[in-house]
Amino acid sequence: MRGIGQLRPATARAALARLLALGALALALLAPASAAAAGGGVEGGETEVPPKRPGPKPQLILIHGGSFLYQDPEFRTLTRPWALEEGFQPHYVDYPLGNLPAAVAAVRQEARMLRQKVGLDRVYAYGASAGGTLAAILAGEGDVSAAVAKAPVSDLATWEWPLGRYGANYFETIVAGPATRLRLSPFNRAEERPLLVIQGRQDQVVPVAMNEAFAAKFPRVHLWLVPGGHTTERNRPWILAGAMRWLAQLAARHEKREEEAESPPVKSTR
Repeated sequence: MRGIGQLRPATARAALARLLALGALALALLAPASAAAAGGGVEGGETEVPPKRPGPKPQLILIHGGSFLYQDPEFRTLTRPWALEEGFQPHYVDYPLGNLPAAVAAVRQEARMLRQKVGLDRVYAYGASAGGTLAAILAGEGDVSAAVAKAPVSDLATWEWPLGRYGANYFETIVAGPATRLRLSPFNRAEERPLLVIQGRQDQVVPVAMNEAFAAKFPRVHLWLVPGGHTTERNRPWILAGAMRWLAQLAARHEKREEEAESPPVKSTR
């Protein structure tokens, strides 16, 4: 289940319900769940399980767009309330501009630092446009537990829009020659973790066909087609709400699975 179809605000509730159903599918595509959660307890008596201290909040890496050249001054304002609403601790990455390999290195470093602190299953990512490309790379390499990429450039080798906008030397400007573009394109890399790609049907910056092909290639990449263009989420907040809810659902399931795996043997009071 990759294409979810065109959604409108009037049907946002139903759309989000369908989107959240992808969470269960995403988990099923990960490694098989641990068999440590034994059923039953001690036969013939009540059980006592000591209370478990709550773990750290799920951490969310947020990565702005801007063609790898610019900051996005609206990105934090748009995303922070939704991240907090879903219980995430947000971390905004100000990656180096004008240098694609350095940008990739910066988000990798952030993800790996958070993994060392809280564990892989508590680290997630959301990125828009160029930031979506970086989020897709993190999911592909398994540096985060799951990610959402809004309008990512999944195939840098065939992306033509910036040549018309910034000039024929655009890729040289961001230190991305042909070999680098092939190597760093999410389309050409394995996708180890669940990734939700949000794509506006009228996007003139990142072609719809590019991300349709990306989702068709990898079973862990789910495509959510929505109305509007490249910045559609700025006029349709339910898109951001759905993206954060999808990640939060995965985070909750991971936490539950972790608790079941770590549960101590039950003690009979009989």
